[in-house]
Amino acid sequence: MELHLKGKVAVVTGASKGIGLAVVEGLVREGAKVVAGSRTSTPELDALAAGHDVTVVAVDLSTPEGPEALVRAAVERHGRIDVLVNNVGATKPRESFLKVSDEDWLNVFGLTFFSAVRASRAALPHLIAAGDAAIVNISSINARLPFPMVVDYSAAKAALTNLNKALSEE
Repeated sequence: MELHLKGKVAVVTGASKGIGLAVVEGLVREGAKVVAGSRTSTPELDALAAGHDVTVVAVDLSTPEGPEALVRAAVERHGRIDVLVNNVGATKPRESFLKVSDEDWLNVFGLTFFSAVRASRAALPHLIAAGDAAIVNISSINARLPFPMVVDYSAAKAALTNLNKALSEE
């Protein structure tokens, strides 16, 4: 498949495993230069970095500074950004709504929603300068079909889906 990504610079959040790692692998196959952000790396991500133009950045994307640091690392390394993939997100199942504390809500929204807001805000000036650029926000079926055991994650993914629609309109 030719996605016209050869030589493009892509930033991927939550890149060390699962969907994020698969996105990095796909971008590499298409010839993109990838800056992969994650709290820690994995042997699989390290192997991609060893054989391709993949830069692994250890960063906590749940903090206000994390997404900006990742974007800054990409611009310092490659001079531009063409694609931002907001993938990072996590939660843990709980017994009921009453078991989800304020801290749980804040942690899930901080990682799943605000990391995308912050990464998008940091990357947008570079994406606009690049011209033919894109932001891809990885949401979840939980955005439309919330599951009670992960109510906070479902709400954060619904917010991310709404953000995606608003950004596309702008």
